[in-house]
Amino acid sequence: MTEAFLKTPIINTSRLKNFQYNFYFADVGLKSITKFKSLKVAYIDENQDSNKGTNLFIHGHPTWSFLWRHLLPFSIKSGYRTIALDLPGFGRSDKPIDKDFFTFANYRTVLKNFIKIHKLNKITLFMHEWGGTLGLTLPMEEPEIFQGSVCFSSYLGNCATPISQSYSSWIEKSKENNDFNVRALMARTNRILNLAECNAYEAPFPDKKYKLALNMLPSIFPLSEEKEGYEICMRAKEWWENNNLKKSIVLGGARDPLITVDKIKMISKLISSDGLTHVINNAGHFVPEWGMEYGKELFENLEMSNSE
Repeated sequence: MTEAFLKTPIINTSRLKNFQYNFYFADVGLKSITKFKSLKVAYIDENQDSNKGTNLFIHGHPTWSFLWRHLLPFSIKSGYRTIALDLPGFGRSDKPIDKDFFTFANYRTVLKNFIKIHKLNKITLFMHEWGGTLGLTLPMEEPEIFQGSVCFSSYLGNCATPISQSYSSWIEKSKENNDFNVRALMARTNRILNLAECNAYEAPFPDKKYKLALNMLPSIFPLSEEKEGYEICMRAKEWWENNNLKKSIVLGGARDPLITVDKIKMISKLISSDGLTHVINNAGHFVPEWGMEYGKELFENLEMSNSE
């Protein structure tokens, strides 16, 4: 049988500041689909014995768990179990090379399987972009295992707020690009990154065979009712309109051209527990890259709410 995934070669992170973690692999395959049942995702897992709760970090497109390197130390120091996973097709996780894998339901099932396998509870979701598009649909089915969310520059499909024209254009361009240059994108949009950091974002993709997720994930974004995943996002929107988690914080970048401040304020109105939109003035789309500026205050805020 033809393999449905490529294994990611070892990524050398020895020279990367603030990213010296052990990686683990979880079998989160889709058991109902034979060719996808062997899928494995990579993840960082620190403070595994903590009973304080779990901070679960879910990145977006085209990044991986490296995105969270400025925030992970604050989470670990706070004593929470700290997990940052790489979505299928990204980071150190298996790279699907079969287009049939790429459905909203499959990605969502991977996340649900991961949570179930690790028996996670008292979860606070940390989500960026696609991480939020997927992650914001999770609490409605098992609200009792979630205690909070921290949402960075994310859309809930095209439901909670209409996406910007720039994001729509980004989706179309990404769908057409079968050899996406991640290094160049991150360098262009995050001037604070050094060369080693830009290279780290390209490292999971040795050549274009590994890059299918980079143009397939945008192609399944829930833009309209005809798109698989739209109905799930609508149900999630309705849930958030009538429910909330103990602490939900929304952050956006003042210089984000894709998910602009007016759009992120609409997301904040839907899910935020403090009624605020926390705008990071220097940040663009990849808000966690500025985590060194606000991480301490963010986790102090979370600590106060969890002790109430």
